[in-house]
Amino acid sequence: MRPEWQEAERAARAALATHAATAVLAVATFEPVAGSLSNFAWHVSAPGQDRFVRYARAGNEQLGADLHAESELRHLVARAGLAPRVVRCDPSARLLVTQWLASAKGDPSAGGCDRTIRQVAAMLCQLHELTPPAGVRVVDFAVQARRLGAALPAEAVRPALAACAEEVLSRLGPVHAQALCHHDVHAQNLVTDRAGRLWLVDWEYAGLGDPVFDLASCASQLELSAARAGLLCDEYVRVGGTAELSRLDLARWAFDYVQWLWYRGLLAAAAPGRDGFEAAQRAERIECDLQMRASGVLRCNNHRFDHND
Repeated sequence: MRPEWQEAERAARAALATHAATAVLAVATFEPVAGSLSNFAWHVSAPGQDRFVRYARAGNEQLGADLHAESELRHLVARAGLAPRVVRCDPSARLLVTQWLASAKGDPSAGGCDRTIRQVAAMLCQLHELTPPAGVRVVDFAVQARRLGAALPAEAVRPALAACAEEVLSRLGPVHAQALCHHDVHAQNLVTDRAGRLWLVDWEYAGLGDPVFDLASCASQLELSAARAGLLCDEYVRVGGTAELSRLDLARWAFDYVQWLWYRGLLAAAAPGRDGFEAAQRAERIECDLQMRASGVLRCNNHRFDHND
């Protein structure tokens, strides 16, 4: 086990021991759960308890995570049946404990199949219709892009991409409709349990926002083809949501740009051995894709979309 994982496990065990509801887990078996560059996570089993334990890396707030906002929303989305039941959510200890979801076996890339796309569309529509608690933060992707970009070293900035992002975000306009959004819909955050039920996990980027960015997040991170992105949009509208494919195209590029900035920020802050190689690979792949799509996304939307309509 890498030293940073050992240190995180010690910290998580110490935090678990401070609360009666989780004390028994402090001496239980920890089985690492892979997939995240910004958190440490384990499947933890104890007599009568089967839990998911997540310990957030220090500095995640600079990358847009908000553990306090997540704490406010976790119980709401769990009651709605969108997320697993919360056992303990303690932002000050950077600790989250939920029920463990025994997932169905299979390749996470199956998240792009038509059946799952329909399930995700219905789930997102249900999420966007929830009444959020008072005081929930607003997540504005234009603000996020400028903040993350300003934090990067000068040599990491790509002026042509930044200019394109300003244009794309300008065409999208201000937050189109504020709804409760997840903002990080990808294969590892979509868990299908053994009964075939789909759950959405990891809510630290959630907040009020433009629903189109949840669709964009899903289309981007599940690497949906144009046809399947169209299916996602159509299904979302069919179950009661409001969406336009032209707007989704723009939001998908903007989401990828913010995601690229996120990986560049993670890379800039990473200590040796902190998944830096994987972050660099992802950032390079997204940058190449953004460059290839930049002129096309603006040209294709010149006559199809006007946010003032």
